[in-house]
Amino acid sequence: MLAGDSRSAWDSHVLDDPRVTAFWDGRRVVGRWFADHGGGDLEAPGSIVWDAYYAFPKDAAWDGRPTPLLAAGSEIIDSVAGLEDHFLPLLGRS
Repeated sequence: MLAGDSRSAWDSHVLDDPRVTAFWDGRRVVGRWFADHGGGDLEAPGSIVWDAYYAFPKDAAWDGRPTPLLAAGSEIIDSVAGLEDHFLPLLGRS
């Protein structure tokens, strides 16, 4: 989503935790889907969600739309504090 983005330069281990799954969405298919259906109101329908996180409980079931959503936010790179605010309580580390 930024000029110069490429899969070869992407660090998939930025959030280095076995509970985190990171994906490269070069064609922006998932980013568009989340804008249209993903919850969290991160982007308007028809746009693209990027630099974002979604958290679901381990027993979450997706039936057309991901639920239940525990936390969502964007601008991970520029807002680590927002990510910490959402996730530390979920991890029991407030």
